[in-house]
Order: sequence, then C-alpha cells, then structure tokens
Amino acid sequence: MKKLLFTLFAALPFLYGCSSVPANLNEYSPVAIMTIYSNPSVPWYDEKTGKESVEDGIISGAVNRLINKKNPEQETVQQRIDEASELFSQKLRAAGLSVIDPTSNSDLSIYKDAGKNFADYLGNTVPAAGYDAITSSNGKKNRMTCRESGAGSVLYVNFRFQKMYAKEGVHNKGISARLIMSVFGTDSNGNKIINKEYKAVSEDYAPLIKTDRWDKNEVLSFFPELENQLINRFLSDFVLGGELPDETAFKPSTIKIKKPAEKESADTATPEASAEDAVLAEKRATAKKLLERGMTAEEVSEVTGLSAEEIKKL
Repeated sequence: MKKLLFTLFAALPFLYGCSSVPANLNEYSPVAIMTIYSNPSVPWYDEKTGKESVEDGIISGAVNRLINKKNPEQETVQQRIDEASELFSQKLRAAGLSVIDPTSNSDLSIYKDAGKNFADYLGNTVPAAGYDAITSSNGKKNRMTCRESGAGSVLYVNFRFQKMYAKEGVHNKGISARLIMSVFGTDSNGNKIINKEYKAVSEDYAPLIKTDRWDKNEVLSFFPELENQLINRFLSDFVLGGELPDETAFKPSTIKIKKPAEKESADTATPEASAEDAVLAEKRATAKKLLERGMTAEEVSEVTGLSAEEIKKL
C-alpha cells in the first residue's frame, strides 16, 4: 500500500530565532559537520500534489530492503550517501573553509559512537560513513562539539533522493532524478544561522521501456550532478557571497553497483522470508553489534525489544 511520507527536515524541532541576513560561514569557521544522512530508497515525487509516496513495508524500510535487495535503488544507498557526504566536505574545504568531520577528528564525542542504531536501520534514515543520522538539533550537543573542537559553527545535512516522471505534454516519456538537500546550522552558542532547503531535477531522463519499466541504474547516475549543483548553490549563498565555485576542481563520480559483502544473518535472509522473520533477524544482528560495543544485555533489550535472556544466548 502507498503511504505519504514527508521530508524529515520539515518536521525537525529546530526552535531557534531566525536571521534576516544570510550568514557567511567564513565568519564561523572551523565548521563542524554533525551529520549527513539520507532516505533509504528512491521514492516517487508527485509534481501535481507536491508530495512524496513510496511502497512501504509492513514495519519498516529494513523489510523493504530485504525483499528488494536486488533493486539498485536499495543496493547503492550507502554508496549514494557516502559520495554525497564526501563531495559536500571536499567542496567546503575547496572554498577555503576549515572543516571538522569524522575523517579529520574522530575523537569528538559526536563521532566516537557514530553508526546506525536500531531505530535508524528500521526507519527511514541512512547515515553517511562516520556519522549518526541526527534528525533533530540539540543546543547542548552543538555547544559541546564547538567547545571540544574549537569549531565556530555546526551543520546538519540531509539529502533526500527521489524520482519523478519526465513528461511530454500530458504523456510520461521517462524517469528523472530529483534531489533535495536541507542544511541547518548554528553558531558555537547554539544560535541558528542557516536553515535552507535546495531542490533540483535532472535534465536527463531514463526513457520508459514499458509503463512500469526503465533503466534504474541510468536514473541513479543522474544524482552526482544534482549533488554538485545543490552544494554549489549552498556555497554561493553561505560561503562565496553570491559567486559560484570553480567547477574545474570537481567532477561528480558516477554511482557503480558493487557486489554486497557478506554480512550477518539479517542481510542474508532470502526475499521469501516472512516479514516477521526478517525483522527478528535484524533485531538479533543489531543486538550482536550493540553487545560488541559494550552495552549490557538489559540495555540492548530496551533498544531492540528482545528479551535479555535471548540476547545473552547470542
């Protein structure tokens, strides 16, 4: 069944005062990137209603990924957000900003325990490598990160990957890629300096082979250029004073399908497995990872819903 979903950033409890003049991040450098994350699939965007819809699973995106694991839209999700994350950090540095992220300071509290938790994995967020998917701002955490790192500002970045019909008159002729990038930022005191959403649709499209068939890999190949466009617009607004960055230094990479590495039992479940079995497998796999991180069986039980006795047997 189809279920309407809304962009996560639209619902975030960012209760900060607004600034009428766009901030210039050069005045708030170094910049600490708190999170970069995305949605786990490539849902449909309906231009007529302005809403997003996606085939949703019985309980969560995790079940969808097990059932549709050979779909490149799901298969490339981690690579997709990792490439967007790398491009975002690189372009900020190329624009002259000092950037603090997991590759430059893994000792920060915000990055030490980074990784997908159980709620992330079963939900609709996929963090880039080294990050947690932080979907709401916390002034205390922002100030602590700036204090620990000497940062002058913090950024929260969300990419939302979508697809939509390319039309010729009233007729559908193909599938285009659509991308939303939302950026929220505060200064070292927790005062809001940025809250901006950027959108772009690919000029190219994958032609329809049949009404419900097209080259999904071709649509995915359009996203790197859209990432480049949106990051450039962000830099123009908040770093370069209205100028666009020099394009010669960057070429967005094309997403390639990689053979998935062997993972734990949750990832090797067959598509025929029932939704209940799939969710149980996810819980057990996650419980093992949490135990490895040093959590007690009782703490893991609270996160996963498994009994402490069952967790001790893993």
